[in-house]
Amino acid sequence: MHSYWHILQILSIVTIFPMLLLSCGSDRVNIEFKTPRQIYVDDSKTDPDKLNKELEYDLREAEKKRRQKQRETEAAAKARTEVEQKAKSGQSIPAEEETTQSEEAEQPTQQR
Repeated sequence: MHSYWHILQILSIVTIFPMLLLSCGSDRVNIEFKTPRQIYVDDSKTDPDKLNKELEYDLREAEKKRRQKQRETEAAAKARTEVEQKAKSGQSIPAEEETTQSEEAEQPTQQR
């Protein structure tokens, strides 16, 4: 236990003492980027109406995409339930209908 304490003291002296010596009397350097500050500070050039219109457009487009995906999943689910109902009722489904319905069900999953 005593040796760990001794090692900890030595490490702290070795790391803290040089840091104190290096920080004393040094001049701080102010680093600035080459881009003008007006770009970050001046908001007078931004048009809030234009930004609002862009945001509304983006929201409408996102809503359209969401509704389209929802319609596709509902159509695929409806097609699956029809196939299952026909299979349960014992009706024979022509092979052509099965392939088209299975392809319709797979298309929304492939587009994601």
